[in-house]
Amino acid sequence: MLRKAAGMSQQQLAEALGVSRSAVTFWETGREGSANKHFRGLADILGVPMEAFLTGMAEENIQIDLTLDEHDLIQLYRRLTPERKINAQKWIERQTRQRPNEEA
Repeated sequence: MLRKAAGMSQQQLAEALGVSRSAVTFWETGREGSANKHFRGLADILGVPMEAFLTGMAEENIQIDLTLDEHDLIQLYRRLTPERKINAQKWIERQTRQRPNEEA
C-alpha cells in the first residue's frame, strides 16, 4: 500500500532498494522474508517513519473533517492487530475495484 501511495511500481522500488522485483512481490504478499533488514531503506524511499514497518502504525497529526461513519470506521480500524489492518486495507481495495453491480 505504501509503495502504491508513493506512485512506484514493484520494479521501481526494487531498483531503488537494490533488490529483485520478486523480493518486493514476496514481501507484499505477506510471506516471511528478509524485508526486515530493508526497513530503513524502505522507510527512506517511501517517506514514512520506520515505525510503520515495526508496528504497522505511524503517528502523524492530520487535521481532517470526518463524517460520523468515517469516524466509526477509523475507531474500529484502530482496534485491529497490524495483520488484520493489512487484511482490512486489502479488502477495501478490492471493494473499490468492483463494478457497482458486482457482489462481494
